[in-house]
Parts: sequence; structure tokens; C-alpha cells
Amino acid sequence: MRILFINNFRYRGGGEEFLMELLPGLVKKGATIGIVCRPDTPLASMFEDHPVDVYPIEKSGIHGINSFFEIANIIRRGKYEIVSIQRGHDIVQAWIAALISGVHPYLVHTVHIADFIKSRFLLNRLHNIVTISRHIVERMEAFQPALAGKIRVIHHGINLDVFKPMPRKQGFIRNRFRLSSDTPLISTSGSMWKNQIEFLDAFVEIRKEIPNVRYLLLTPLADMPQLREFRKRAADLGVDHSILWLDTLPKGDMPAYYADIDVAISTFRNEGFGIWVIEAMAMGTPVVAFDEGGVRDALEGCPAGILVRDGAHGMAKEVIQILQNGESRKMMSTAGPHWVAERFSRDRMVEEYFRFFGSIVHT
Repeated sequence: MRILFINNFRYRGGGEEFLMELLPGLVKKGATIGIVCRPDTPLASMFEDHPVDVYPIEKSGIHGINSFFEIANIIRRGKYEIVSIQRGHDIVQAWIAALISGVHPYLVHTVHIADFIKSRFLLNRLHNIVTISRHIVERMEAFQPALAGKIRVIHHGINLDVFKPMPRKQGFIRNRFRLSSDTPLISTSGSMWKNQIEFLDAFVEIRKEIPNVRYLLLTPLADMPQLREFRKRAADLGVDHSILWLDTLPKGDMPAYYADIDVAISTFRNEGFGIWVIEAMAMGTPVVAFDEGGVRDALEGCPAGILVRDGAHGMAKEVIQILQNGESRKMMSTAGPHWVAERFSRDRMVEEYFRFFGSIVHT
């Protein structure tokens, strides 16, 4: 089985971390894997220690036209049977290259976010679509009913050797902010457009019951309208002095982050899946989230997470209960790693993708 992935993203985000987990696993199972990416991007060097064939090809300007022919040659010479597209803006490049290659590979698109490319023409050019949650399936089928039957869900998986329970004590994050081990610390993770502002009303209620609680935002601190609006709202509510800010962390520091927070809060109502939620649970951190979006796939029926339907007030109530009830929090912390291990391991994800790709090739 020979699969060529195409991803022209310039940075290293969730989709690229996903490939870092998936591609070496597929190679270990016997697949031949290549990836087309832009030169001088994280993807161009991420697989140096793995038997993945990397093809750095410039996409911008005049080189963009040449890229169609370069990728077509790669498909031909590599005898790739499947071309897997990770981002919507790469569909045109992959589709044209596949056409002129003369090989007619299967085109597969993995959709990681609920705001997918809104082009019926391009989506209809794909042979198969993989999404990471039922939420995305529902949105895609509502946009283009003809896609029904083309789409399947394969949930993300994480490396359980990295994300596993750790002793809860004053550590990496708490030392940075000089917080004692008994200071309640709740946190959200993600860019500021992920609706963190709605949690401020909940935070006001939480502080009335637990005055020494702190709210940590792990987020890119680049200036943006949502960040300015959040800061103003926090100041107006009088809670800004109880809020902590931390810029994005390297992947290797994330386990220490999860080990130091008491409750993980997911505020985004249009989340594609929310891989940080399962990382938190795997570390033994309870999760509270709004009952919308792809995060439901991770938390429905979960003994380590709570889905809230009645807005900020409901979220405040659940967070207070977790923080004040040590026995309940302990039960959630114990249940989380088992829940994730059974459903969201990297090995399970790799196996599902391997079988899926195999079913296409052998159709």
C-alpha cells in the first residue's frame, strides 16, 4: 500500500501533530508513505528520523504551476495508489496533479475542522472523506447531501506513553506563577477565538464560592480582537487579577501543563474534536465542556468529563462541584486514563487508518 500525503501548511499545528503520530505508525504496519510539503517548514524536517519520503515543493508564485507537474511525477514514479489531502486549500493542487499523472490514484481528504472548504465542486472530486467527529459529518452532509456515503469518522489518538497520569504536586506551571499546590487552577487551551470569553461569567460564579481559584489561559498571545475583548470583559467583571496568561507551549511541555491544572475547560462550541481534551483526561485531569461540537465524541458517557447544556451557569456549577468534592474529583481522575486508553490511543488510530486505506486499495 502506497500513500502520498499532501500538506502545504507553513507552521506546526494540530494537523501536523496528527501526521507525526500517524505516518510513522503506517510505515511500521508495512505501508510506503510519502509527504509533499513546502520547503523550510516544520513538515520538511519532522520526519528526518522516520522512513517517510519527504518531497519539499514550493507552491507559491510561478512555482505553483510547476508544482502540479512535480507532484504528478512523484505520483507516477512512486506508484502511489492513494493521495491523502490534509487541508482544503490543497485539494486543487492534489486533484490536478492526480489527473495529469495518468495513474488515477484515489483522492482522500481528512477534515480536521468544522469550517471545511465550502466548494461542492471540489468536494465532489474526492473519492473518500475522513472526519474526526460526527459533528463535522453532520455539517458536511448538511452542506452537500451528496457526500453521504463518502464520509467516515476516525477519531484522533494520542501517545499514551507520553500522556499518562502524573503525581499532582507543585510543578512546572505552578512554579512559574508561584502557585501553591493547594491553589485551585482551572484552564482552557487554544486560540482566543475559541469562545473563552463565555467562560468569564462562569468564572465570576466560581470565585464567589472559591475565592482563591485561578483561571489560566494557554493561548497564542498575539494581538487579536478576541484577546482585547476578553481582557476588557475580565476587567469589567473585576476578575482580571485572578487570570493567568501563558503563551503556547512546545508539545513536550504539555504533560507538565496537564499535571498542574485541576480542571480542563473546553469553551468552543464548534470544536472539530478537541484533542487537548483527551490528552487532559489521559493525564487524570477532569474535563468540563459545552455540549456542542466534536468534543461530544470524546465526552458522551465519559466518567471523567461533563457536558454542560445550560451555558455559563451550568459550567460554573459543575466546576465548583469538582473542585469542592475531593472524592468525586479523584474518581474522575482515575477514570480518565482508562477511558482514553480504551478509545483514543494512537495505536487504535493507526490501525483504523491502515484498514481504511487498505479497504480503498482493495476495492
